Amino acid sequence: MVRVLLLAAVASAALSCSSQELKLCGEIPVDGCPLGRGGTCEDPFCAALYDCIDGAWTLAETCEGFGGQGAGGGQAGMGGGQGGGCDLVFDRSLEARGCTPDLQSPDCPAAAAEGLCDPCLTGCLDFFLCTEPGWESVAYCDEDGAFFVMEGALR
Repeated sequence: MVRVLLLAAVASAALSCSSQELKLCGEIPVDGCPLGRGGTCEDPFCAALYDCIDGAWTLAETCEGFGGQGAGGGQAGMGGGQGGGCDLVFDRSLEARGCTPDLQSPDCPAAAAEGLCDPCLTGCLDFFLCTEPGWESVAYCDEDGAFFVMEGALR
């Protein structure tokens, strides 16, 4: 009887955890760094640290010694941020709607990376675009946190 109750409790907990929807925060505030991917005030390009809570960036800490605007880091596959800006835009000419199954974290839609200086700080590892045949990989973060874009994926 105890065993049955334990299994029921575990099953109930598993169902409640799996029903929670992942809420992406989108673009982090300018010169902000995310806590969830190792952001630290020791980084001279972090003006503040933010935490993604319920789909919104929440200020966790303001950093002293901020070194300047526009870190422009991480887009290794693109030669470092196209002139230092954060103007990453994917070619969406073949974009479709309704791709299934839904992406599961740490996979994210391409839109989660657009406009960011370092998309790898979002917590996403692979970025996909919904096309007529299905999800197409357009970018990824390697194990060192470097961002790479697939050939032909940018405008």
